[in-house]
Amino acid sequence: RRWSPAGARVVPAPWTSPRPEGWTRFVCFSDTHGLHQLIPKDHMPPADVLLHAGDFTNTGELEQIESFNEWLEAYPAEQKLVIAGNHDITLQEDYYRSRGASRFHRGVPYDCSKARPLLKGCSYLEDTSVEVRGYQIYGSPWQPEFFDWAFNLPRGEELRQKWSAIPPDTDLLLVHGPPAGHVDMTSRAGRVGCQDLREAVHQRSISVVVSGHLHSAYGTDADEVTLYVNASTCTEQYNPTHKPIVFDLPPAHELREATKKAALERKEGKLQL
Repeated sequence: RRWSPAGARVVPAPWTSPRPEGWTRFVCFSDTHGLHQLIPKDHMPPADVLLHAGDFTNTGELEQIESFNEWLEAYPAEQKLVIAGNHDITLQEDYYRSRGASRFHRGVPYDCSKARPLLKGCSYLEDTSVEVRGYQIYGSPWQPEFFDWAFNLPRGEELRQKWSAIPPDTDLLLVHGPPAGHVDMTSRAGRVGCQDLREAVHQRSISVVVSGHLHSAYGTDADEVTLYVNASTCTEQYNPTHKPIVFDLPPAHELREATKKAALERKEGKLQL
């Protein structure tokens, strides 16, 4: 059986159906890799909230961050939330200073202190929460080790510590890499999502998890509680042609009630498989 999540509704392209009164429309992008200006105009539907799940640059170039911010400011959404990904190396200063600059920018390195201030047109989340239209949204850039890029941590205890910081009242989780078992299938290595993240999600009543990172796993999935989104904009060939993923959420109190009820039923084993 294919489950439907407790509250979220995916809106199919071309996204012309109106959202129900009192609901909020989210549009999701990820892994634009500095190619945001090449996203087709008909892949930019208006929304209430824009979410970007990281890798908005190729290798953290400040020029690309500035251009990305201009794109964000012009996007037809009232609020924009952004996290970093493993390619956004100037957003993790300790990594950049220790080895990122010498690996990727062998000429004159960038000044990392200038990276975050360039993101003026959004709320940048890094292991932090923000309330948007009553929803509690937590953002975190970490993901399992992957060829020594930024925001990489070993699977196991170090990642578990990061996920333990996710507040229990989180409604929507914005992460770069997906949890194990959902929107994490790769063409070469099978499923590579984070098992510790999956366990953290199941320990909470989270309505939506938005990620990217794995371009080939673009799409949506759901279990009986949660909608899982992999919003990778770029294909495996780094063409920014995947359509954004759009979903609507009911008012926060209704969403929370439905999600908690579904999570409790799952925990008690009342749902029929």
